[in-house]
Amino acid sequence: MKSPLFWSLAILLATSLTLPSTSAQDTVQNKYNEGVLLFNAGKYREALVIFEEVLARKPDFVYARNYSIKARGMIARNAGPKNNLEGKLSRIIVPEINFSGAPLGDVLDYFSARSTELTGGSVAANFIYKGTPEQRQNTLITLSLRAIPLTEAIKYVVQLSQSTVEYEEHAVVIEPNQPAQPATTPAPATGSTFE
Repeated sequence: MKSPLFWSLAILLATSLTLPSTSAQDTVQNKYNEGVLLFNAGKYREALVIFEEVLARKPDFVYARNYSIKARGMIARNAGPKNNLEGKLSRIIVPEINFSGAPLGDVLDYFSARSTELTGGSVAANFIYKGTPEQRQNTLITLSLRAIPLTEAIKYVVQLSQSTVEYEEHAVVIEPNQPAQPATTPAPATGSTFE
């Protein structure tokens, strides 16, 4: 006959085997985050290894599966890390963005300052807006994001402001899809008559 202590230990052991460990989940999340950083750095083969490891531990991790597919695609295209301004900005992870009705001009100034701050001055991106000063001031952005590559944040802002973005050698150029219409004044009425 087994002792009550034996049964208590058996139940405790069975319970610990069936309940997910939060430290194991943290480890999977940490590995996933490591893979995302490698992917954003253009190290697709190394990132793929990490994502496959995450999927071996947690097969239903959808984001890891998506990144795994994207990494395979980049490897198939023989893509390497981008060393242009867009590539440099894609490797900058902004811990938190929280805009609530912020003017577009202020958002772009924030991105410029934040890129310099987060890289210790090694990346200083200039943001050029080709709209009018009124568009720069009156286009309001509301956006809340966490731990996102700067290029992804720029993409969201461009969508919200209905603009397009182009990465040049030393600047990020944002242009509104619809140029501001000049104010038109009605033509003065003429009193001429035809006889």
